[in-house]
Amino acid sequence: MKYLFFDVDGTLLGKSRHITENTITELHRLKDKGHHIFICTGRAPTSIVSGNLERVPADGFIASAGGFVKVGNKFIFKNYMNSDILTEVITLFVNHKVLFALETEKAIYQSPGVNEFFDNMHHREFGDNVELQRFFELKREKENRVPLSEFDPAKIGVTKVAFIATDRYQFLDIVQYLSDYFNIVTFSSENDDFINGEIILKDCTKADGIKRIINYYHADMKDTIGFGDSMNDYQMIQECAVGVVSQKAPEKLKALGDYFFDDPDQDGIVKVIHEMNL
Repeated sequence: MKYLFFDVDGTLLGKSRHITENTITELHRLKDKGHHIFICTGRAPTSIVSGNLERVPADGFIASAGGFVKVGNKFIFKNYMNSDILTEVITLFVNHKVLFALETEKAIYQSPGVNEFFDNMHHREFGDNVELQRFFELKREKENRVPLSEFDPAKIGVTKVAFIATDRYQFLDIVQYLSDYFNIVTFSSENDDFINGEIILKDCTKADGIKRIINYYHADMKDTIGFGDSMNDYQMIQECAVGVVSQKAPEKLKALGDYFFDDPDQDGIVKVIHEMNL
């Protein structure tokens, strides 16, 4: 019996934003063989609703890059930022014109400009593709993205903050203040004129979430397999007994891989699972 942990974007989902039918079938085959399957994502819990993820026969999930851990219908772990530190982060971001989104259990609270940024980015990537435009509109509705003005720090816990710095240098000015408390993960390339990414509380990574699930089952890390494609998967791939990494991943992550998968839209996950003889 193995415990399989799948990242979502870039791993289960390719550019189509949907899991292929063959991948769904393969995951059900693994489940029928007795393996445990978990979604292990940087997305907030409220974001695990799109791209037909509900069809994954998952035993639970790790969300917000380790901030939430759920087995069956039970949260076994929730982690929230200290409110004073969160206030300092918000102040830093506002003063340095960094767009941001606060990830909570039931909603994502966005500063003004976040939706417009992603609308423009999607338009550049997909042009006038009406179907994909509608997909992102529905995704936004399902994720319960709401204005920052509705956020109440006295009542709502935040586990992770996503950010978009349209001025790279403004963001680099504040990295020194963030690095004491957070792991800073970026997704943009050096050629982009912006920096986007997320800040994650230290000692609360995907790998920590995996360890919590393994402890919950009284299992062993030697039976874990992690699938991922970006640097917020680094600790997961590092700690799992077997690491399965995208061919398009950063070289630093690929250096940890035992197996490698191609485009998820071309059944890359299915092919590598067959290669592994699971």
